[in-house]
Amino acid sequence: MTEAAPAAKENLLESNERRDDRRLAAGGGIATAIIGFGGMVIVGTVPAFEARRLLSSVLPTVRFAASAYVAGGATILALMLTLITFSISHDLDFRESHYQRVREIASLTTVVIVGSVILLMSLSFPLDQADVDPDWYLWVYYALLLGGAVTGGLFISIILMLFYAVHGLIGVGEDPDHSALVVAADD
Repeated sequence: MTEAAPAAKENLLESNERRDDRRLAAGGGIATAIIGFGGMVIVGTVPAFEARRLLSSVLPTVRFAASAYVAGGATILALMLTLITFSISHDLDFRESHYQRVREIASLTTVVIVGSVILLMSLSFPLDQADVDPDWYLWVYYALLLGGAVTGGLFISIILMLFYAVHGLIGVGEDPDHSALVVAADD
């Protein structure tokens, strides 16, 4: 029982640490989305007749950001493959939580890429040139702001999750015997 207690304590410590990492990453993403959408609050409520003009000014920025998220997400997924190769080919046995963390990062990255591609596809239409009811521009304007803010917030969450994953791997490099990511010989 004395040998099982340190392993259980270590798993609990690792579980608490990962929960805190998730909370901080989610908090960073939510804060970023609020800041991104907070620009709308600064501009104030947009009347329908002005939404078309504002839409024209927002389109290039949202297009650039969505493209950056797609490129960044593709790079992150490629680096995740490298990380998995490192983890599998290394002499150490990594805990399941390490692979779960990588899986979470890859899943969220995929969501950001898909969301950004959908955003880019919607931006490929000349939205600011449509001959429709002015209220339509208002809805499109707010939808683009919301889409940009949400994808930006998700991307920041991914970056923070990567930071914590790298931080844990640095601990493996420094002292694998005391890292929470590595299965100890006595486990």
